[in-house]
Amino acid sequence: MQTKTRFAIKAAAGLGLAAFTVPAMAADVVYQEPPAPAPIVQAAPVSTWAGPYAGVQAGYGFSGDVSDGTGGSIGTNGWLGGAFGGFNMQNGQFVYGVEGDVNYSNIDGSDGTFTARSRMDGSIRGRAGVAVTDDILLYGTAGLAAERLRITEDATGNADTNTMLGYTVGAGTDVKLTDQVFARGEYRYTDYGSKEFTLPGVGTADIDSSNHRVTMGVGIKF
Repeated sequence: MQTKTRFAIKAAAGLGLAAFTVPAMAADVVYQEPPAPAPIVQAAPVSTWAGPYAGVQAGYGFSGDVSDGTGGSIGTNGWLGGAFGGFNMQNGQFVYGVEGDVNYSNIDGSDGTFTARSRMDGSIRGRAGVAVTDDILLYGTAGLAAERLRITEDATGNADTNTMLGYTVGAGTDVKLTDQVFARGEYRYTDYGSKEFTLPGVGTADIDSSNHRVTMGVGIKF
C-alpha cells in the first residue's frame, strides 16, 4: 500500500512539472519575433528621348538666292512659322529617328522687274544626335526638302509657279523643360534644286533656289 502511495505521489509530481514546462516552451515559440523583411528599393525612372513628339516653330529665312544661272539673281528673306513632328529611338546616349515639318512663310525678294516668292515649304529628314545629359540633346539632321516658288515679271504681271525639290542639312539642340515638354533651336541650309520656269513675253529659264534659316520651337513628347 505504501508503495502504491509513493508511486501515485511521484506520478502527480511528474505531471505537475510537465504542466509547468509545456506552457514555458509554448511561450518561447509563440513570442519569438520573425526577422524583419528586407527593404524594397525602387529604381529611379530613367529619362529618355524615345517616342513620338510634335511641336510648333517660328523663324527667319535669310541669304536666300533665286538665280537663273546666267548672272541674274534675286536675294530673298522673311519670316516663317509652322509645325514639326517625328519619332525618336534611343540606345544609351545615342538618339536617332525621323522628322517632318511644314511651314508657311513670307520669304520673298525682287531684282529689277522680277519678284520671287515662297509661301509653303516642308521637309522629311533623318535625325541623329547625342543626349549629353538627360535634359539636353544635340543633333544633326538631313533629308529631302520642297518649296512652292512663284516667279513674277512685275511689268506685265505674268508669273509661273513650280514645286522645287532638293535637300536640307542642319543641326540643333532640344532642351527639356519638363519630362514631356522641350524647347528647340535649329539652323538649316536648304537647296531646293532647279526647275524650268516660263514667263510669257520673257522666255524660259532654269531657276535655282536656296536659303538659310534659323528656327525656335516648343514641342511635347508623347
